[in-house]
Amino acid sequence: MALNLNRMPTSLAGRLLWRWLAGGLLTLFVSGVVAQDASSTLSERYPAGSIATVEAAASAQQQAASEDARIEQAYAQEEQACGKAFFVNACRDKAKERRRAALEPVRRIRIEADTLMRRMRVVDRDKALADRQMERAAEAPGIEQNAQKKAQEIAQKQARNTEKEQQRVQNEQLHAQDAGQRTASSRTRQQRLQAGVAADAQKRADNVAAYDRKIREAQAHQRDLAARKAEKDRNRKAPPSPEPALATPASKP
Repeated sequence: MALNLNRMPTSLAGRLLWRWLAGGLLTLFVSGVVAQDASSTLSERYPAGSIATVEAAASAQQQAASEDARIEQAYAQEEQACGKAFFVNACRDKAKERRRAALEPVRRIRIEADTLMRRMRVVDRDKALADRQMERAAEAPGIEQNAQKKAQEIAQKQARNTEKEQQRVQNEQLHAQDAGQRTASSRTRQQRLQAGVAADAQKRADNVAAYDRKIREAQAHQRDLAARKAEKDRNRKAPPSPEPALATPASKP
């Protein structure tokens, strides 16, 4: 139920107003004190330079985040309560100041924890890098041996390939020579065969010509015999011719 101060006596209204203002200020004061006490407790738990391990830094970061949330919540409540205060701006300025004062030790703890975590990450990174370098140094002889073995295998493979290529070229050359020799031999045999065929053909032609000549000679001989026989037959059948008279010696004058 809202209070109507105009209907109350002045003394009573003033007392109620101051009581209401005092209650609001007390609420703001209590909220600020609670936030500052929590920050002081966290600061006492982690004094400057006390964060020395990763575990402590992680815990401090988590608690600082929780404390930040509580301080912001308290500040929001104070700012809301300041809306009901008589001096609103002054109330809010004081609330901001208490917020800043409460956040300062939390900020210091968070920075210290973050710095340690970054430093430890650098240390871990350097250690991991050193470990990898040591491992590589330890593995270097084996790597070198493997590299040499690989290089030898590659060289042997290249040598085998070169030898195979040389053998292939030699085989091709020998094959070409054999082919050339076979071609020459075949050409020679062909020439001989052609010469033999020509000789045989000439011989056959000569034999045919000789045979024809003998046939013609035989036919001419037969004709000659037949002519002689006919001549004899005619001579045998013809009457004998008279003997010529003896010439008388011419008379002398």
